[in-house]
Formats: sequence, C-alpha cells, structure tokens
Amino acid sequence: MATPDPRRTPAARVPRRARNRARTRTGSVVARCTDWCRVDAPGNERGALSPAVVILALMIFTLAGLVIDGGRQLGAKSRAVGYAQEAARAGVGTIDFNSAQARIDVAKAGEAVGNFCAKVTENDPAVTSCATSELDPEHLKVQVQIANKTSFLGMIGIQSLTANGEGEAHAEQGIVKADESPQIPPLVVQTTPDGPGVTVQPTASPPPIDFPCPVWTIGSPTPPWTPPIPIPFPASCTPSVTPTDTSPTPSDSPSESPSESPSESPSESTSTSPTTGGG
Repeated sequence: MATPDPRRTPAARVPRRARNRARTRTGSVVARCTDWCRVDAPGNERGALSPAVVILALMIFTLAGLVIDGGRQLGAKSRAVGYAQEAARAGVGTIDFNSAQARIDVAKAGEAVGNFCAKVTENDPAVTSCATSELDPEHLKVQVQIANKTSFLGMIGIQSLTANGEGEAHAEQGIVKADESPQIPPLVVQTTPDGPGVTVQPTASPPPIDFPCPVWTIGSPTPPWTPPIPIPFPASCTPSVTPTDTSPTPSDSPSESPSESPSESPSESTSTSPTTGGG
C-alpha cells in the first residue's frame, strides 16, 4: 500500500490557502496606499504643492518679519536712547559745589546712574544692560542695551534683536571771570532847571487860525468862506478892491466930427489897479 503525501492532504493544504489570502490582502492594502499617495493617480483630486508656493510663502513671511520686527526694533532703539539720556542727566546733576569750576562729583554721579538704571530694569524687563561707559569730572556717557524678541524673523533663525542706546551729558561752565560779562553803558538823563514838560499857562487861549483872506470890493458885503466853514472872518481880512466906473464919457460938442474929437493924452487917462488887502 502506497504511503500518502502529507503535502497533498487536506490538513496540509489549509495553511497554504490562508497564507495566500493573507498575501493578497496585504498586497491590496499596499497598492491602495501607493495609489492614494501618488499625485498623478487616476481620480485623485487632492491637488499638488508646487515649490514656487513654498518659496513665495517664505518670502511673504520674511517681508512681514522685516516690517513688524523692524518696527519693534526701531521702537526699542528709541527707548534705549531715551533711557540712556535720562540716566546721563541724572548723573550730571551731581555737581561738586566745593569747586570753583563746574565739575561732576564722580562718586555721586555713578550712584545716581546706578539707581536710575535699577529702576529702569525693574520697570522694563527687556533692558539687559544699563551702565556708564565713561565717567570723569567733565562729562559722562551711559549705554543701554535692550533685547527685542522677534515674531516672524524667528522662522529664518533670528530669535531676537539687540537695540543699543547712548546718552552723553557734561557740566556746562558759565561765566569764568567777571571781566567776560558784557559791559552795559551808563544811562545819562539830561534835565533842565525848569523840569520836564511844557510851560503851563494860567488861562486857556484858542489856537491861532491861519486862513488866506478872500478878495472882495470895497463896499460889497462880506463873502462867505469857500467851502463854507462855521468860522468868522478874522479882523485882518478887509476889502481891498477899489470900485471903478465903467460907463462911457459923453463928448463935449455933438457937432464935432469923430475925426476932430480931442484925443486923450496918456497923462489924463487914469488907471486903477486893485490893491491887495492884508490877510
């Protein structure tokens, strides 16, 4: 009797079928994942990511970082300069009054700057450094450093920016010697024995009126002013024109011809000229 092959028995064929089914399931899952991940797969509507979009997005964020973080940096710079100048003023206010010259008390100036910087650091945590860089009896310098954290520039590796400010003050010397002051000339007031002002009269007198007198004939009524003004004529205005007879002279003999009429001599002719009156 022949011995049966164990590989052909039903018990031996069952595991092989199970293994084939498992392989089929695994292959279908991998194929589906591959098709799903492929951009050019048929029926895939997920879209594509172009490298240009990434580059443009990075540029946009960089520009936004320059605008926003740059504005914050300018504000931090202005704040640092303000702190430094105020600290320098606080230090230069400690003048040594025992000296004839305007000099700074170095010990008191350093202490005043230190106290001011301590208050600044307490109120503004962004201040990392505040101290004097130069200090002598003539002048002093204060440097302030502020750390400014970035918002958008951190995407390209810039996490913070540093803003530095410097303030300088010196003691201003006024007049060194009395001779250097400007000389003011003395004021001289000239007076008279009668004193200032005009002579006071006991009674009031009208001011003199100077009008030109009009010209009119003797015996005629006084003419009015031209233009009319409510002021009487002064006494100095009198008529000054002598009246003349303008009627023709009759002849001595009517029988005489016109050619025989006596001629008037120049001596017999009278000429009257008006005289000008005083005004």
